[in-house]
Amino acid sequence: MKPSKYNYFLPYKNKTVCYSGLTDSFFIIPSERTDSYRTIIENPDQHKKIFGSFIDKMRLQGFILDNEVDEMALVRKKLEPLTTPHQYFLMILPTYQCNLRCWYCIQKHENLFMSKETVDAIKERIKLKLDNPEITEFQLSWFGGEPLLAYDIVLELTRFGRDYAESKGKKFAASITTNGTLLTAERIENLRDAGVKYYQITIDGDPVTHDSIKQLGKISAYDRTLSNIEQIARHTMVGLRFNYTRDNLKPAEVLAGIKSRLSEESRKNLRFNIYKVWQQQEEEINEADVEELFKMGKEAGMYPTFATTGVCYTDRKYFDCIFPNGRVGKCDNHNPEDMPGLLLKNGEVIWEEDVTDIYKLHLGQKEQGECNACQYLPVCWGPCQVKRERMLKEAGKITCMYADKHKDMRNHILNHCKTELQEI
Repeated sequence: MKPSKYNYFLPYKNKTVCYSGLTDSFFIIPSERTDSYRTIIENPDQHKKIFGSFIDKMRLQGFILDNEVDEMALVRKKLEPLTTPHQYFLMILPTYQCNLRCWYCIQKHENLFMSKETVDAIKERIKLKLDNPEITEFQLSWFGGEPLLAYDIVLELTRFGRDYAESKGKKFAASITTNGTLLTAERIENLRDAGVKYYQITIDGDPVTHDSIKQLGKISAYDRTLSNIEQIARHTMVGLRFNYTRDNLKPAEVLAGIKSRLSEESRKNLRFNIYKVWQQQEEEINEADVEELFKMGKEAGMYPTFATTGVCYTDRKYFDCIFPNGRVGKCDNHNPEDMPGLLLKNGEVIWEEDVTDIYKLHLGQKEQGECNACQYLPVCWGPCQVKRERMLKEAGKITCMYADKHKDMRNHILNHCKTELQEI
């Protein structure tokens, strides 16, 4: 027997988190017992006579393997379902325009809306993909800009996708990322009926801070958004994303605003997603405030989560991101004019030849050698397609995307475990 090379023993407060990257199994032990546990796991043959039952358990959880096991083969096996080979995932940006101007947004919000010709071509694309017998599930995702500025398009294509999937006997679900200000009771009901089963809606702190960032004139964007969330969460899951910075990370004020506007019943249907704004430096954040926010979110009846690493949605086997101008790419964080794919009337996509290999990169290819040799491979999975493209252009190879991977991976693993345990 041998220990997996994807075992991690991570100190946290006065304990140690023992985590298997192969299976995502973990257990927690007192820090003073770390050396004993680690010695047994790393030398199983020497200890199997005395600790046989524990070693058997560690084999089931992936910490210990038979000597002949090829771990890279296990990693590739773990990767395959993460690429959802049975699912067609379609992200549509019907407009790049937005009714708000959040300071941290990376988009330019051009006055660009999808044409009827593009909408019709998307319908053909959906039919083309769902006619593939390998695909048994269709996931439709709406993004922008603010997609509800093109509400009619959202409703039309969602209904079409639902109806066509049902006609083929395939599962269907839709989700939407929105600021929540353009929703009404009628729209919420129509979208629910069309198959929208998940919303992601962001808040930016307490009511005053939120309204200073998301400005709707004399109307409170916070009150309108939370009022709509109250209606949605009665029957549909909502990811309530809190984008925190050093300045708005005030747990008591943030939770007071949520609890005063969302009923206890609706809060049960929330995922309280705690995300740092990407422009904010990690070292400027008070970690105690983050922990307090997590704790208070759980006490309020929500399900708090942290951002973690993993396979990017763009690496799904069947994935398209269609922009308002009919161009197609593999990531939404790009200028629509720069997208390498063109959607045709018949639903086919013409890809520029020079990007094909980048989109098809996978584990095991020589360009990913650094990732293949990394001890964090089944936790990190390497850079996304956009980063791979940039690395290949600049360096001719795939390299690590972290300045301090040990620190970043430790944080990702611990965040995953905190979410799973719902403990801080």
